[in-house]
Parts: sequence; C-alpha cells; structure tokens
Amino acid sequence: MASEKATGDTDVDLEFPTPPATKTGQVRLEPSPGFRKWLTQNKVSLAFNTYHIGKLFMIGLDEAGQFTFSDANFQRSMGLSLYNGTMWMAGYKQVWRIENFLDKGQQSQGNDAIFAPIGATTTGYINLHDVRVSDSGVYFTACQFNCIAKLHEKWSFEPLWKPPFISEFAYGDRCHLNCLALEHGEPKYVTCFANTDTVLGWRDNPKDECTGLLIDVQSNDILCDNLHMPHSPQLHNGRLYVANSGMGELGEIDRSSGEYTPICFIPGFTRGLAFWKNYALIGASKPRKSGVFEGNDKTPLNQRLQDMNLDAECSISVVNLETCEIEHKIVIDGVASEIYDVCTLPGLRRPSVVDLDGEALNAMFRPSRLRI
Repeated sequence: MASEKATGDTDVDLEFPTPPATKTGQVRLEPSPGFRKWLTQNKVSLAFNTYHIGKLFMIGLDEAGQFTFSDANFQRSMGLSLYNGTMWMAGYKQVWRIENFLDKGQQSQGNDAIFAPIGATTTGYINLHDVRVSDSGVYFTACQFNCIAKLHEKWSFEPLWKPPFISEFAYGDRCHLNCLALEHGEPKYVTCFANTDTVLGWRDNPKDECTGLLIDVQSNDILCDNLHMPHSPQLHNGRLYVANSGMGELGEIDRSSGEYTPICFIPGFTRGLAFWKNYALIGASKPRKSGVFEGNDKTPLNQRLQDMNLDAECSISVVNLETCEIEHKIVIDGVASEIYDVCTLPGLRRPSVVDLDGEALNAMFRPSRLRI
C-alpha cells in the first residue's frame, strides 16, 4: 500500500499488485509507423472504452518503447472524462469515480499511474452517455430522460435541461440526446439524433437522412440540423468540433452560422473525441451487423464504404487540426469492435487500470493523511 510517508515523494517504487494483463489474442493493436513516437514525444498516453463488451482500456509504452495495455471490466462503459487527475466514467447504472493511486514521480512495478474505482453514484438505468466534469459539478446526458443532468448529493440525479421540443420530463428516449460539451465549466452544446417528441420517435426517421442536431443549451437554439447520428461535440481553443458519426467524419461547426464543415473521413462510425495541443484524437467503430441504423446498407457510412471499397475499422486516429490530415492511427482488432469515448492522459507514460472484481484491488489501499 502507499504509505503516508511516500505520498508526495518522487521516484518512489510502490509495491502494488500488478493488474492482470489482457489475455493474448483478445485485443490486437496495429499502430501506424509513427504512432509510438508521437506518444513518446508528446508525453501522453491514452484511455478509451467500449460498452459492447464493457471494458475500459489504457495504452502506454514501456522503457523499450513497446506497448503496454491494461483493461478493466465496467458494464456498459461509456462517457469518459479526466478532470484534476480524477477519471469519471458512465456505466450501466452508475457514474464511476476512478482515482490514480500514485502521485507524480511514483511508480509501481513499472506503472506511473494505477487507476482504481473508488466511488460510484447509482443513477439507475437512465442510459448514461457522456460525462463532463468541472468545478461546478459532474454533468452527464441521461438519454432515457432526454436531458442534461448532474450528480446529486442525495438522489439519483438532478435534471438541469431538456430540449425545447421535448414536451415533458418523462422516462423514454424521444430524441436520443447523447453527448455534451462544456464551456467555462457549464453545459453549452448537446447532440441528438432528431427533433422528435415521442418515445423512440427518432428511430422512425429515414435511415439515409441527416436529421441529427447540435443544440446550444444556453440559448435553446438549434445551431446545426443536418448531421447524421452525431456524437462527441467538444470545444477546443474556442472552436467547436463534432463527430458526424453516420458519415464517418470528424468535422467543425461554425459557432456563428451553424455551418458544418468536414475535416476528414475515417472508415468507421466516428465517436469519442479528445485533444492534445493541435491534435484531435477521434475514435471509430465498425458498424454493427444488426441494429437501429448501422446494419442497413442504405446508411450513408455503409454506402460510402462500399463506394470506396473499404472495410470499416475500429481505430483511434490522430488528426492534425492545422492540416486536417490523419498523421497517425492505431487500429484495434479482436474482441473490441466499437469505441465509445477517448481520453488523453497527459504526463503519463505507462498507466494501468484495476478491475473492481479483480484480486489486485484486494491488496491496494490509499488512506488519507493520518489523524490518529
């Protein structure tokens, strides 16, 4: 365990148990030639997750420059955020708080970060999607209630806002409100699939039509209404980016006019967006064989893949926002075929994550400062 004396020291090797490695063959990583070098030069590692197999993954590099890979089970793992060193993640019925047990400069068996689930607030199944955090609180999208909500100190959640076209606050996914961006610590933009006000009404729209919306939460204005299954609106250096998922694109929306401009095409269902300096890291998923939209050959993404004679991929692309070029990429293969969210871990070279039900957590402790 981390002793009180060691807390805050540097270059201290702590003896936490080693988290079990992913079984050989479960997940395969295929990086582009410069991907490892990009991680090293930028002193950053990555976390990403997927809900179809309920996993949170972390990718880093060892001293020899080879990939390190860690994973933990979280049912229906979705929205992912890092704020002041704490990781927050949406799950099936909880919002998880995941803390790094190591201080800066500390190591444990080669790892310079060990993230462990410390707390969870139970919300019930409200179809949690994005989680975004600031000094003002922990915000998230409650898809089953068509609203932005916030963690509450006593109850399941605190509803804050719903789209103006949603006539009542009630259980039932009416517009598939999914993703959230903050500005100055407060909710600013959301995405949803359609301007519909009946339960599952968004599913009835033609599968090849662009009915997705980006809404300004503070003004209630629909800023953009011609997206296809949009996700992951995010602000970076004052500019508004979005995953136009059903088109396989990363794009930008003019905050004054609402005009959408594609930045690049990626052969997959784009979702999960993070930034590092002048780079965007965008996740892509393989379209599902069956589902509401993804398995239909008439969807724009599937048609585009057919026209270009490309196979869909599960990947994370590193996009230079100055040149709009994909400079690096890592393709994830094996049991992982979808990505929900992506998170950069600045200053960490070899992070790991501990499974809540795994044996490693039995011998991991991080007390607060002694008062006895």
